[in-house]
Amino acid sequence: MRTLSIILGIFGMLFLVWMVWPPTVDPAYWDEPEPPALTGVLEPRGRLADAELISHPLLHTSEDVAIGPDGAVYSGQHDGSIVRLVRDEDSWAGETVAQVTDGFSVLGLQWNAQGRLIAAAIDGIYAVNVESGEVTLLSTGETEHPLAFADDLDIGPDGTIYFSEASYHWGAGEGAPQYAYDMAENRPYGLLYALDPETGEMEVLADGLYFANGIAMSSDNRSVYVLETYRYRLSRYWLDGPQAGELEIVADNLPGIPDGLMGDGQGHLYIAMDTQRVPIMRFLHRNPFWTRMITKLPEWVWLRPGATTAFVLAVDEEGNYLDSFHDPDSRFGMLANVVPDEDGNIWLGSLTQPVIGRYELPDN
Repeated sequence: MRTLSIILGIFGMLFLVWMVWPPTVDPAYWDEPEPPALTGVLEPRGRLADAELISHPLLHTSEDVAIGPDGAVYSGQHDGSIVRLVRDEDSWAGETVAQVTDGFSVLGLQWNAQGRLIAAAIDGIYAVNVESGEVTLLSTGETEHPLAFADDLDIGPDGTIYFSEASYHWGAGEGAPQYAYDMAENRPYGLLYALDPETGEMEVLADGLYFANGIAMSSDNRSVYVLETYRYRLSRYWLDGPQAGELEIVADNLPGIPDGLMGDGQGHLYIAMDTQRVPIMRFLHRNPFWTRMITKLPEWVWLRPGATTAFVLAVDEEGNYLDSFHDPDSRFGMLANVVPDEDGNIWLGSLTQPVIGRYELPDN
């Protein structure tokens, strides 16, 4: 009995400390809706099981992928490097072509008209000569607001770089994934920028975004699309026309947790879904008190990775669902990006797995 009293006393003290310990986050309430049913074009048919899986010792993850004019595959890595893979008969030869940062992840890649690979790498935007390995810093943000989480980008026909900053408040951080705290806090810390690479001038086009993530130009270059990961929505910022300067929601309550985004120039947008919607996120968004309490716990308790059900969602530029491609065996873990090429393939990158995928799209 005495031992039981001691144990209960210890647990009581721990509970008291847990209750009075200052919270890590200041969460906002959001009545997150139920996700749409996975029926019709959203039905999981497991087609990504047929994707070619590419692995190489230089791949740690493949947060973003870019296809070179010669067919080589480029991928940004968590150690700040860019890796090039070239098909060699039945295998892939690989090499590191540039070290963009000293440890900051390379999260977004896009070619400019001069053949430079433009990279978003958390603390800045860089231009990379993949032949010489030369890296040029284009911007680290403004003096009063240095970049903390430069994420994805696309490039307009005049060379303007449009990019997202996922969370200026939480940043990317070190160690524990800060994006989890951003999700838990549920506040709009994301930004959409325009950067002139010649002058370095930067303009905030839109603020108040909930974890601004994937970026893609429209096929007519009159608008730029942006994904908000923790609002499960696709919006577009109008650059031209009567709505210029406005941010318009195109698709709301998406069926998954959106990450990467890219268009094919023909009016189709491909969204990489990390996974299907997760009930615990809905619970946290609807219960700020419990969010405060849970995020006080050690990270190894509440940041436990679960099973992923990643997929690609194809939509038109008005947000209508066209098709979906699901990963039935979690070979890609959390799917981070999808890149359509001119040969009818989509290339797939992972946030968590050391692989790149290639899937041949069906003829429509």
